[in-house]
Amino acid sequence: MTIPQGWRIMPLSEIVSIQRGFDLPHQARRPGPFPVLTSGDTGGFHDEGPIKGPGVTIGRATNLGQPKWSDGDFWPHNTTMFVKDFMGNEPRWVFHFFENTDLAGYDSGSVQPMLNRNYIAHVPVFVPPIAEQRAIAEVLGALDDKIAANTKLASTASDLAGLAYDRMASQLESLPMSTVLKPVLGGTPPRSRGDLWMGDRLWASAKDITGADFGVVTDTDEKITDLAVTTTKAKPLPTGSVILTARGTVGAVARLAEPASFNQSCYGFVPGAVPPGVLYFSVLRATQRAKEIAHGSVFDTITMKTFDHLVFPNFDNEALASTERHIGPVLAAITARVMENAKLAATRDALLPQLMSGRLRVRDAEKVLEDAV
Repeated sequence: MTIPQGWRIMPLSEIVSIQRGFDLPHQARRPGPFPVLTSGDTGGFHDEGPIKGPGVTIGRATNLGQPKWSDGDFWPHNTTMFVKDFMGNEPRWVFHFFENTDLAGYDSGSVQPMLNRNYIAHVPVFVPPIAEQRAIAEVLGALDDKIAANTKLASTASDLAGLAYDRMASQLESLPMSTVLKPVLGGTPPRSRGDLWMGDRLWASAKDITGADFGVVTDTDEKITDLAVTTTKAKPLPTGSVILTARGTVGAVARLAEPASFNQSCYGFVPGAVPPGVLYFSVLRATQRAKEIAHGSVFDTITMKTFDHLVFPNFDNEALASTERHIGPVLAAITARVMENAKLAATRDALLPQLMSGRLRVRDAEKVLEDAV
C-alpha cells in the first residue's frame, strides 16, 4: 500500500518505548486520586501515581493490546504495559494507533494469554508528520469530547429523573406488580432457519439489555427478518416498552428507543395505562429492591410468580400523570443523547482506520466532522 507524502513506515520500537506495569495487590491499595489502569474494566484508585500523564497503557494479561488513556498521573498495573517514552510523537495519536491495531495475534503465552513487548517491537506503523498526528488526534478528539459531553448530560439527567420518580413513589402505598402489569414473553426464531435471521428488525437478547447505555436500547447485536416477526413468537414491542432479563444476568432493565422483538429469557412490559417513564422506573426500582432483599441468597431467575412479590406504587390518575410529566421529557432527552452517541461512535469508528492509514486526509475528515458534531 502506498502512503501519503511525508509519511514513513517505522517499527513500533522506534515510535514508543514500552515498559511492563507495576504490581499492586488490592490489599496494598490506599484511597487516593490516581487511577489504577488495569487490563480489565476497572482498577480503582491509589494514593500514588508514579507515571506522569497524559499516558497510555495497553492490555498485557487480558484484552491484549487494547489501550487505555489517562489525562493525569496514574499507576499502570502489571496486567498492562505502559508507554514510557512517546519519542516525540503525539500521545493521543499513539493511543489511536493502539486502538486501530489488533495485537492479539502476538500472544506470547503458552497457557495464559500474554503480550510481550519484544513480540510487538517490529509491528509496522504508518507515521505521519507530528503536525498531522496532532490534527488526526484533534478530529477524533472532537468526536470523543462530544460523546463524553452527551454521556455526562445523560448521567445527570438519569439521576434527576430517578430522584423525581422516587419522590413521588415514596408517598404512595404499594401493590403487587402482577395486579398492575401484564408481562409479555419473548421468543427466539429457530436458529436453523437462515431466512429468519440477519434481517433489519431489532431482536434484543439479555446481552443487549445488560449492555444498554443508561438503560436505552437503540440497536441490537442480532436482527431478524420480517418473516420471523410474522411467523414466530418473536413479536416486536413498541417504542417505550420495558424489557427485564429473567435468566442469566437477572434483573437488568432497559427501555426500547425503537420497536424490537426480544428473546425468551426476558419479559416485556408495554406502556398503556402506565406511561413509559413511570413504567421504566417502576420495573427498575422493583427489581433493585428484589436484589437487595435477596442479598446473600439465590436470585437466579424470575418467573411469572415473581411478579406477585414485586411491588408497584399505587398511583392514582393524578399522581401518574404528574410523575410522567416530570420524568418523561428527561427520559426523552436521555434517549436523544444515547442515540446521538451511537451515531457519533459509528462515525468515529469509520474515520479511525481511514485516518490512521492515510487513506483519508484530515481536511476531508473535517467535512465529515462538521456534519456529525
